This record gives sequence, structure tokens and C-alpha cells, in this order.
Amino acid sequence: MQLNGITFSAEEIEEIELLKELCEGMTVDGIEVVCFKVLSDLLNNRVKFEDFPQEVLHITQLQVNDYVHFWSEVDWFDSRLAESVAIKFSRVLGN
Repeated sequence: MQLNGITFSAEEIEEIELLKELCEGMTVDGIEVVCFKVLSDLLNNRVKFEDFPQEVLHITQLQVNDYVHFWSEVDWFDSRLAESVAIKFSRVLGN
């Protein structure tokens, strides 16, 4: 699937969907974890990119980056797919 010209692989989309389910209803420091739901909505065309407020897109990027940072420190966890998603989403946002 593509989002603003950036292609996400089937594996990356599957990872996003799995993480969306795992993070449903989760909060960190009182803030809901929405990043994987937002990515899922965008990639599945449930919500258009331009319909998301910039603040939500920014929060999504921060949460994805925090997720990658946390799990990249864990030796037994393979965070390559999440890292790839984070890089691609950053490119989608033009960063």
C-alpha cells in the first residue's frame, strides 16, 4: 500500500495492524497511544491524510519513534519492521 507516494510492505502493514490491536486502550503517562491506529486508518483509507490535524500526525510520529527507541534497546526483540515503518512515516510527513 502507498501513502503519499511511500510504499509500505505487506509485512509492515501486518505489523501495524498487530500493534494497533495490542495498543488499543493503552495510555502512557496519561496519553492514549494512537500511533498505530492512525497509521492503520491512513493505510486502509479509512481517513484521508489531510483530514488528520497536524497535531495528531505529530503525536503519531513521536509515539512511533518512542516505540522504536524503546524496543531497539531490547536484545531479544527484532525492531527492524517498526524502524522501517518509522522511517517511512517520517518521509510521508516530509521530515
